[in-house]
Amino acid sequence: MMTLLAVLVLLVLAVWLQGLVFRKFSFRKLRYTCRFSTSEAMEGDEIALIEEVENRGLLPLPWLKAELTSSRWLEFADSQSLVTEETRFVPSFFMMKPHHKVTRRWKVRCLKRGIYDLKKVVLVTTDLLGGCSPSQMVDVNARLTVLPAPADLTLDFRTPKHMIGDVIVRRHLLFDPFLIAGVRAYTPGDTMNRIHWLATARQGELMVHNNEYSAGQSLSVILNMQSRPYEKDGVIDKDKIEDAIRLAAGYFDSTLRTGIPVRFLCNAGPLHSREAVVTEEYHGREHVNELMRRLAALPLSSTENFPTFLGTTCRDINSSDIVILTCYANADIFAYATQKQAMGSNVRLIHIGSLPDTVEPPDDLPVFTYREEGSYGTSQP
Repeated sequence: MMTLLAVLVLLVLAVWLQGLVFRKFSFRKLRYTCRFSTSEAMEGDEIALIEEVENRGLLPLPWLKAELTSSRWLEFADSQSLVTEETRFVPSFFMMKPHHKVTRRWKVRCLKRGIYDLKKVVLVTTDLLGGCSPSQMVDVNARLTVLPAPADLTLDFRTPKHMIGDVIVRRHLLFDPFLIAGVRAYTPGDTMNRIHWLATARQGELMVHNNEYSAGQSLSVILNMQSRPYEKDGVIDKDKIEDAIRLAAGYFDSTLRTGIPVRFLCNAGPLHSREAVVTEEYHGREHVNELMRRLAALPLSSTENFPTFLGTTCRDINSSDIVILTCYANADIFAYATQKQAMGSNVRLIHIGSLPDTVEPPDDLPVFTYREEGSYGTSQP
């Protein structure tokens, strides 16, 4: 009886002792790092998240779990992740022998533009019998900037004609009014001052000047971060704003092929900032990359009412081309566009989604709609 009791005491002591050893020494010589394979990517790109775990001690870890917390817009391939609202939880399991190193590469698809941080990872292990589960939080500080995918500017835009329905217009929305490259047939949306009357008489149908780019051209892209006229607690129609951001990226990207200087103005700013984005007018890859990063960092909120922003910050713009991207339109926005057009700028107002029947743009203002209502939707993980 005494022998059995002694054996039980020794067993309990051994279990307690090994649990104490694992609680005290599990993470002492364990090294964990986590990083993205690149610091910048674009919507739709597939990159890698690289985990490295090294056990530099003599204590084996039969079970080790790393709990990663990332954004739901980073999709991990072949993982049983848990998604709650804007957060994704990804478990990663290892078995670490003494003096053993493991490197794991996760395939990650970038679903949406933004700046994503992996700041901390929780490591959880267990003893040989599963009696205790010591844990430790590790700082990793991995950051990924996902740039918006530029919209294809050769896609069908529409010019609203309330009496006969929308008319599809295939065209590049920027041209130089002073550089004539020939004539072409009239398309709905062309302004009356572009009609070539001599060619019209000769052909028996409306013909217009075909314009090209010139060295004197410049572009200002004005983005409205309000999806509706009155928003206090952030953007309501988030998918529409994301489409507007991709359109802005498309215009920035198009300047790389033409060498046109471009500037960006937006009634939003960096996160937790009340300063609007207003850049200098410049050209080149470095400048466009910086504009893309600004788009990636835009929060879904605005700093001020858009008509107020147009009348103050955007008042003195004198670029040859002005593109206004907005999810809603009203008389104040039309008045600003018409005024700039009268001052000699080539203004294009692009409305994200169909214009309501109650909104009637001026006849001489080129207004385009981008996509039909109901076609919005961001890729879901």
